[in-house]
Amino acid sequence: MERWFGMALLVILLWGLGSLFGKLALIRDTPYRVYLFEGIGTLAVLILFVFFKKHDIFTNFSFNIYALLMGLTWGLGTIFFIIALQPAKLSVIVPLTALYPAITVLLSLLFLHERLELKEVVGIVLAILSIVLLSK
Repeated sequence: MERWFGMALLVILLWGLGSLFGKLALIRDTPYRVYLFEGIGTLAVLILFVFFKKHDIFTNFSFNIYALLMGLTWGLGTIFFIIALQPAKLSVIVPLTALYPAITVLLSLLFLHERLELKEVVGIVLAILSIVLLSK
C-alpha cells in the first residue's frame, strides 16, 4: 500500500470519529462551546506539531497566504458544520457535507487547469450520486 493511501485511510477514520464526537458533544452543550473545545483540541495538535517539526517550519520561513486562507475557510466551515450538526441527523449531515470535494474538483478545473480522465469523471459522479442517495 502506498503511503498516501494509508494516510487517506487515517483521515477517513479520524474525521469519522471527529464527527461522531461532535454530535455527542452537541447532545450535552451549545454549538459555540463545542467549537471552543474543538479549537482547543486543534490548538493542542498544533503545539505538538510545531514542537516536533519546528526545524521544518521555521527554516527559511516565509508567509503563506494560501495556507492562512485554508485555515480560515476550514475554521469557518467547521463552525457552520457544528451549527448544522446540532439539529440534523449525523447520518445525513456528514454525507451531505461530504459533497465539498465536488466544489474542489470544479475549482481545480477552473483555476489549476487540471484535466480529468474518463475514469476519474465516472468516479466523481458515482461518489456524488452515493452521497445524494445516503442523504435522502
